[in-house]
Amino acid sequence: MESRAPEKDVPSSEPAKVVPLRPGGPGGPGRPGGPGGGRPYSVFSVSRRRLTLTIVTIAGFFGPLAAGIYLPALPILQREFKTSVTTINATVSVFMAVLAVAPLFWASWADYGGRKPLYLVSLLIYMAANILLAALPANLAALFILRVVQGFGAASVLSLGSGTVADITPPKGRASAMSIVLLGPQLGPVLGPLLGGAISGNASWRWIFGFLALTCAALYIILLFCLPETLRSIVGPGTVYVDKPLILAPRWRQPAVVDPKEFPKPPPPTLLSLLKLLQYPPIVVVSLNSALLFAAYYAINVTYSRFLEDDYGFSTTAVGCAYLAPGFSLVAGSLISGRVSDYHRSQFVKNNPDNPPHPEHRLHLQIPGVLISLSGILMYGWFVHYHIHVASVIIASSLAAFGMTWVFITTTSYLTESFKKTPATLVALASLFRNPAAAVAAVVIDPLIKEMGVGWCFTGLAIMEFCCVAGIAWLMVAGKGLREKLEVKEAAKA
Repeated sequence: MESRAPEKDVPSSEPAKVVPLRPGGPGGPGRPGGPGGGRPYSVFSVSRRRLTLTIVTIAGFFGPLAAGIYLPALPILQREFKTSVTTINATVSVFMAVLAVAPLFWASWADYGGRKPLYLVSLLIYMAANILLAALPANLAALFILRVVQGFGAASVLSLGSGTVADITPPKGRASAMSIVLLGPQLGPVLGPLLGGAISGNASWRWIFGFLALTCAALYIILLFCLPETLRSIVGPGTVYVDKPLILAPRWRQPAVVDPKEFPKPPPPTLLSLLKLLQYPPIVVVSLNSALLFAAYYAINVTYSRFLEDDYGFSTTAVGCAYLAPGFSLVAGSLISGRVSDYHRSQFVKNNPDNPPHPEHRLHLQIPGVLISLSGILMYGWFVHYHIHVASVIIASSLAAFGMTWVFITTTSYLTESFKKTPATLVALASLFRNPAAAVAAVVIDPLIKEMGVGWCFTGLAIMEFCCVAGIAWLMVAGKGLREKLEVKEAAKA
């Protein structure tokens, strides 16, 4: 936990190069020398902030894209590799399992050593894996191994993007900024299946990985020349970039230019330090809630193409188009949730000027998200079971997607506000819950449907989601006290 006094929520878009004189002191309220002695949280210019958020949004697209673009090709890959549905689904599971564990490595080192070097290294690994997947002969063992490598490279982008948002965006606008940056991860499930269906329906499945390699190479060049370092223990509010152009001289690492007492660096990451975060119950509860919703949603994702092909006669290309509906619901849920969350926070500040909102203030918005998601899960199972019109199946999957991403945005905003020193690590820790849950769902959903029937299987998932409401209610009552106890404990160690 940070022990220094919090910086003012001054919009990061205000210029910092020139400090104008205002009544009441040099710079006026919220500026250095102004009343209250505050200063901008970040001095990035409007254009640099927008460029940075755009780059990390696009980077965040590539992990979920690699997962989503693969799904429409599952029936083709099953035939190509002459294997079972369960085995080919396991290639999805290993990818999701790596996406769960690897972010802890990337994010913990990014919170310690910087964001940009980790972006450059991880995306280089991602590119190499895609090139090999596109070029090597068809072999099931190679497919599994390279999906692991691909997932390891792709695993960095979500947590690094969330950390970057926390670096340059004050809390009062963080949920909205987070919802924009998470458009990248949300658009992966939208455009991934569409692109995967179009590519695998009209060309070799190998071009799926060739497409990923080529587009990532273009992003890599932009990252190298245009992405600034944002980690606050290295660049503070970003003053080092005030006089620099948007296109920077390529460099892997920015040396620290701040006082370590003012912007302390967290200790080097260790496995023990990461595991100690799990002693904080609110982290576990909000991460588990997101994991349960994501697992249920992913159960829809991996069964969607098969049900639409076998039960409703869709072609591979049509299946890719059908993924657009839940995909756009992910985008809508992300944008709406972020703005609603920040609006509620601003209203609280307006009505309680002497009582600043604590991070738990955002959590009550998770309850409607959970209810919407479980409604979609329940309807999806029974609509498929009774072969109700395909439009109803698509609508049900869209509701599940909307509710899931609503909860995800509030969880991410809560985690980055609760632990200011290690926001990327906290988001990665949430992935440690979320992605294994999705991996398990991808493996077990087909045997469960065969055993229970599709309707009762998804009813069980909906009941599991309903249990999340109890955890949310508990945190709304006890979360603030638990967090403050941990703050005192961390301050005593410092």
